[in-house]
Amino acid sequence: MIKHILVFEYITGGGFAQQELPASLANEGRLMLNALVQQLAELAPIQITVLQDWRCQISLTAENTQTILLSKEQSVIPLLAEWIDKVDAVWLIAPETDDVLTKLSQLVEEKSKVLLNSSSAAVAICSNKLATIEALKKQAVPVVDTVQLNTSLPSWQSPWVVKTKDGVGCEDIRYISDYNELDKLMANLECSSRYVIQPYINGDSLSLSCLFKDGKAWLLCCNRQQILPQRGGFKLSACEVNISNNRQGLYQQLIEKVAKALPGLWGYVGIDIIQTVQGETLILEINPRLTTSFVGIKQATGVNVAKLVLAMIEGHPVIKIKQNEQITVLV
Repeated sequence: MIKHILVFEYITGGGFAQQELPASLANEGRLMLNALVQQLAELAPIQITVLQDWRCQISLTAENTQTILLSKEQSVIPLLAEWIDKVDAVWLIAPETDDVLTKLSQLVEEKSKVLLNSSSAAVAICSNKLATIEALKKQAVPVVDTVQLNTSLPSWQSPWVVKTKDGVGCEDIRYISDYNELDKLMANLECSSRYVIQPYINGDSLSLSCLFKDGKAWLLCCNRQQILPQRGGFKLSACEVNISNNRQGLYQQLIEKVAKALPGLWGYVGIDIIQTVQGETLILEINPRLTTSFVGIKQATGVNVAKLVLAMIEGHPVIKIKQNEQITVLV
């Protein structure tokens, strides 16, 4: 039985204690942390412990929540390991970049605590955009064409999108308009093998908020991502959570294929898709963790997702939509 949960959001929880905080990621981290703790706080008498960076003292007022403040001089991993030993379960919110989420998941698994996220093996695949696409292709899941940047010049018509294999959100994404621009980029990159290239596809940038367990999947809602061009790349400005469309059945079939391709996915997972102008639904990437859309789900649907995830330890989730509203989450 789960009595004590450690919630660790990497950006605001001390992962950057000795570095400058990345402002946009810290803001998204605060939003997700607050939303998760609020949902967990409704499940008293469960106790919640949250680690916080010395610069990110977020007000968490629930009686069953305690905050452990990390000083500027402290290293977060020893403190995190200490607290993992004290709790029954751990809920991680961390970037895939540099295998951060993979390593943290492995740490929880090694300590034989309940991990309220996907397995470290599944996270490792989803942390590599090329590996993700290849795993999905084996199950005939429709995906955005993706190749490693330094293998050969793409045969697809320009424009293209170049991104790091393990980047999160719109981080380090470049819009490339022609071969001359691509040549210049490749000449300036220190390690082009860290990057993948994809065709730029016109369509709606959407995401699917889902639950996964043991090769099965449940769709919570579909969301629209408001993505704006910025300095040769892109910026996420907002998420429209629980948008109305007529493709719910198609999306459910799609995520069931994903579940078969990646049976280690567990708990809340976000899937970025492109709904093309031709009507195709193509998967762009999989986020094996909370996403910004999670922030608006409870207000939009009335569903406490944290409660569902905890129930999944023993069985399958029973999703009861209590309301049907569209909520915009500003980033």
